[in-house]
Amino acid sequence: MSARGRALPLLALLPWVAAGCVSMPATTIVDGMPVDAFIDDLKSQLREVHWHVRGNVHGCDAAPREVDLRDGSITLVMERIEQAEAGASVKLLAVPLAGAALTPSLSADAKRSNTQQLTVKLAIAGDVPTVDFDHADAASAPVAQAVNAAIDGFMRADTGAPCVRLASLKLELVVDVQRVAGGGFKVVVPAIAINAEATHRNVNTLTLEWAHIESRALRAP
Repeated sequence: MSARGRALPLLALLPWVAAGCVSMPATTIVDGMPVDAFIDDLKSQLREVHWHVRGNVHGCDAAPREVDLRDGSITLVMERIEQAEAGASVKLLAVPLAGAALTPSLSADAKRSNTQQLTVKLAIAGDVPTVDFDHADAASAPVAQAVNAAIDGFMRADTGAPCVRLASLKLELVVDVQRVAGGGFKVVVPAIAINAEATHRNVNTLTLEWAHIESRALRAP
């Protein structure tokens, strides 16, 4: 049975969610995605991640391969945010890294004055369906596609000896905002050109980390 149609897990903001330095002067000419909309879009995309996957291939203990990634740390660090005046108040916007036709670099815009940083912790709450790896629906959200590709790679591992288990995992993605044709923005995972000489990573990053994973063997004997 596919994961589609089942109850989706909720990605909840922890009580001690935000930490940030806010010292840039407000401006009225900023084009970007409001931070609240950015986080809502990201949470929606993460609901398509295969947090708990089970396959039909047996592991070392003759039980089906299974990887459970529900108990982990999800951290969003936003460094590409600016302030904009909204009437009498100030709002924070996530600004694009580069144009849609460009391949952004980790050193892109390194000279940009950036004194704001927002760190958000997310946690998975509620029921998470067990995904049948062999019949799982493909994710449509770019963030979920990137995360699932990493998880699926372990599930497809070679069946030769020795027995190898997934014990820990750390996955870091660059997440950007991109204007959509109908207006507004969406969260995307851009192609990144890594500059070895870059000393400043002026990008938004999403880090998923599991220090210990309860999983069955990823390779059968």
